Amino acid sequence: MSQFQSPTYMPLHLPNWLGRLFKKAKHSPETATGVYEAKFDAARARAVLWGLNPPRFEPLPVRFASAEAIESTRRLRDYGLGRLREDVIAAQRFGVVAMVRGMLEAQLRVRAAYTLGYVYQDGQQLCHTPIEGLEQMLRTGIAPGARVSLHAWLTLPSYEIVDPTFWAVFPALCGAAEHEARGLFLHPHELIERTYHPQWVGEGFARRIGILKEYEGW
Repeated sequence: MSQFQSPTYMPLHLPNWLGRLFKKAKHSPETATGVYEAKFDAARARAVLWGLNPPRFEPLPVRFASAEAIESTRRLRDYGLGRLREDVIAAQRFGVVAMVRGMLEAQLRVRAAYTLGYVYQDGQQLCHTPIEGLEQMLRTGIAPGARVSLHAWLTLPSYEIVDPTFWAVFPALCGAAEHEARGLFLHPHELIERTYHPQWVGEGFARRIGILKEYEGW
């Protein structure tokens, strides 16, 4: 199978976390947290099946967003992004998120999963491309300099979300606190008017289609 060919079969022996995605789910109410976890696992499984080598991800029953961690994370973002204009952060959001990931992992001493997908808020699907369109990009590539309607953020093993660029990409849709902090650090069930929808996990998709520019002090 070529690297751009859509998978046509499933391996016979799947890891437990992957195999669960293909079993019939029991009918039970889903919390916001459960929905995010399910979509994240499906996105990671998709990346595995497309050969994009997503990083290992082990959920942890802890929370990282303490007042101290949020403040230290804000200082890190200010240090890394303070010289960048808002429009540059928005345009280079894929590279910015990759840069923040390295800083965050060093600060919290935990892995953060680079996550790609779309955001739903105020009745709008923001940065949304159907998964079929994204898979087509993997098969055929994209034109040099083409814009891709896709958002990037980080997912911690607690499934907490760290989004360092939404405030710059959609300044009119983020609250004053998020804009002032130049980022968001919350658990999915704490998000009231906004939901995140993972489609890929890991940097593999962004690197494969060529939209991930490394941070070099733009």
